[in-house]
Amino acid sequence: MVMEDDWDIKDPKEGKESPMPEIKIPPMAGVVLRGAAIVLTILIIFSVLFGSIFVSIGAGEVGVKFSQFGGVQEDELGEGLHIVPPWVSVTKYSVRSEMYTMSAKAAEGEVSGDDQINALTNEGLTLGLDISVRYRLVSEDASVVHTKLGTAYAEKIIRPTIKSVIREVVSGHTAMAIYGEQRELVATEMQVEMEKSLVGDGIIVEEVLLRNVQLPAKIADAIESKLQADQDAQRMIFVKQKEQLEAERRIIEANGIANATIVQATGEAEALRLINQELAKNPKLINYKYIQMLDGQEVQTIIVPSDQGIILDATT
Repeated sequence: MVMEDDWDIKDPKEGKESPMPEIKIPPMAGVVLRGAAIVLTILIIFSVLFGSIFVSIGAGEVGVKFSQFGGVQEDELGEGLHIVPPWVSVTKYSVRSEMYTMSAKAAEGEVSGDDQINALTNEGLTLGLDISVRYRLVSEDASVVHTKLGTAYAEKIIRPTIKSVIREVVSGHTAMAIYGEQRELVATEMQVEMEKSLVGDGIIVEEVLLRNVQLPAKIADAIESKLQADQDAQRMIFVKQKEQLEAERRIIEANGIANATIVQATGEAEALRLINQELAKNPKLINYKYIQMLDGQEVQTIIVPSDQGIILDATT
């Protein structure tokens, strides 16, 4: 008796078996293959009717699953290719560092037009602030964000938090502190307060950039005048120091010339003293020096004092 899964190949003319070898598939393997084919067919039908069952999560993304029968699921999908049931939809969220900017320049911020933040200092002065906040979504909390806020979470929670924290922090400082040397410290304080407010919503604040501080017109003019006065004072100090250095240089130069003159005069006086000392010892030394001076010169007549006698031997 031949089983269903046995293949018998016969020659149709002769009614005999073909010389080709007989291939047999085990019964269990046949059952597995038929089952796999049925499952694949069902998956293809569901994919055509309800959408793709294959979901690809890109780099820097996380997928949040929503089941038609159970709502948002807590197990997020990481990077890579995933197979999900047809009744489950996947929403992708970026977990990379993002930047939210509020600026007075129309095309620079998240909102078109003048989106600068106005805040009051502890002096009652109104400052205009351009702010950039760098943040990221915690991948493990993406399902919570999806449930509470949805994909527009930046507008729903980050924007109002930025405005609230900025105004609160600015109210505790003076305009000059925010505008001047303490700007970085103020920005750090803003970052700490924002992170406290947003960490519970699955958002990490990485950095706050206080990019521009616009002062009231009167304060800005006063600061500019003060800076100009400081620059003029610094310039005068520089000129004074330059003149003082020049005066000191001239004094040093004059002292050098005076010292050189004194040294030269002292040397000449000492030379004259030595000459006088030698002349006192040998009065005729001057005649010898005189003759040395005339040596090599074309002299025909020499006039000498009458009391000196003949100083040259005319017979030579």
